[in-house]
Amino acid sequence: MNRKILLIIGACLLCWGPALPQTAPGSTQVEAVGLGAITYNDIPAARDRALDDAKRKAVEYVLGTVIDAETRVENYQVMEDRILSWTRGYVRTYRILHEGKSGDDIYEVKVLATVDQASMTRDVEAVQNLIQSMGNPRVMFIIDEQNIGATQDRYHYFQVDVTVSETTLMNKFLEKSFQVVDPAVVRQNRERDAVVAAINGDPKAAAAIGAALEAEVVVTGKAMAKVATGINLGGMKSCQASLTARVIDADVGTVIATASKTAAYPHIDELVGGSKAIEKAANQLGDELIAKILDKWQSRVYSANTVKLLVTGINSYNEAANFRGNLGFAARGIKSVNQRNLAASTAEYDVQIQGNADQLARELDGRELKGYTLSVQGVTANKITIRLAHSVKTSAEMEEEPDSSAVE
Repeated sequence: MNRKILLIIGACLLCWGPALPQTAPGSTQVEAVGLGAITYNDIPAARDRALDDAKRKAVEYVLGTVIDAETRVENYQVMEDRILSWTRGYVRTYRILHEGKSGDDIYEVKVLATVDQASMTRDVEAVQNLIQSMGNPRVMFIIDEQNIGATQDRYHYFQVDVTVSETTLMNKFLEKSFQVVDPAVVRQNRERDAVVAAINGDPKAAAAIGAALEAEVVVTGKAMAKVATGINLGGMKSCQASLTARVIDADVGTVIATASKTAAYPHIDELVGGSKAIEKAANQLGDELIAKILDKWQSRVYSANTVKLLVTGINSYNEAANFRGNLGFAARGIKSVNQRNLAASTAEYDVQIQGNADQLARELDGRELKGYTLSVQGVTANKITIRLAHSVKTSAEMEEEPDSSAVE
């Protein structure tokens, strides 16, 4: 009898308790509030920024929860690589609960977001969303390949139309909805020494080629196949391939991923076997490079992104330093500003922001900042070019200033 009463009480409590949100397995629903700065009375742009901010906060909340739970399970021993592999979240769906202006220059959006912690490399829709969030960058491949029996010289890369490794990597990236630049276009480049330098690991040369051919991401590397000796396969030859590659962010000339793979393929024809071994290694390499690129981009979207800022119109070192100090107050989401270079009248800064280059450019364009007016001249996925114009004082403003030459 007592057991029956307890069951009845339990059922009543379930009926009276608050209804839990119904989500798909592996998903979490969270509420998040996002804020967007209203600049030049551009409400739609501020709303977009607030919505992006809300989504990002929803994901950060879920990631924080997962990390904390994983840490407790592992007795507070933080196994970073394992944790990160389990905490790749993104917003599957969202519903706006409330939105509107919050003060004179802030737009606020509150959302109920469903965050799915699925593996992005296996989810086509999630990959496409992430690629679009990064501005749909174009990828270019420069892989120097030497198959079995092929002669090698400094300009061997230009002697073929396209390599097996390039074709295989292109297909891998196209399957994930990346935009790909035809390698034949690269071989038409007259700057052959620059291409060779890029193949040999010069990120600045790779970045320059990418910029010239309108590619934001450049994959460079080498592939080589040979016949293994001392292995008896009954007349077959063990053809072995090695492939190394690095991924260059062409906007800023930095390496964002590296990988190397080896593979073997038995065949009676060593040339065919070498091609098959290279193809096998390139398939494995493509999967690893794509995973690393997506991981890097996801980190930029949900945590912090570094945007290179080129500012023209700087008159002196002190002016460059003052501009750096004031820039942190010019737009929302700026976490840090580091000055990298000053040449002639152009200063170069690395700006760490929560967002992307397009969002930062929209906030900076036309902004007046401590006697300057900022004018955006160009924007790419990770770089903004700004012209700095010195504000001209009106006659009324000059009359209001005290005359320092006046004698009391």
